[in-house]
Amino acid sequence: MDLTLAIVVLLIAISAVFILVWVVVEVPRNRARKTQERIVSELKVGEQIVTVGGVIGKLTYLNLEEDIARIEVAPGVEVRIIPAAISHPLDYLKRLERMEREASRPPAKKQDKR
Repeated sequence: MDLTLAIVVLLIAISAVFILVWVVVEVPRNRARKTQERIVSELKVGEQIVTVGGVIGKLTYLNLEEDIARIEVAPGVEVRIIPAAISHPLDYLKRLERMEREASRPPAKKQDKR
């Protein structure tokens, strides 16, 4: 009887560790993937972008269905990349600062028009 109880407790402990590891590893990874997908979906042709490799260029073509993009890294020099390699727009930090300022502002009062 004591051996059965020990096995059950051990299985519960192992299960708890696996669940904890999943929460610590997978949940942030999924959140980062969704954030990156949202950033790429909001990009427009002509914007300056940064790749995960640190290459800075102007986005000249983006087709999410074909999973291909092109960036111009120098005048007349284009590089084909996959959209997953796009890290963020070059002005990403400025956009974040602007969004934080707008979020911290009190909402504008509506004026009654009588």
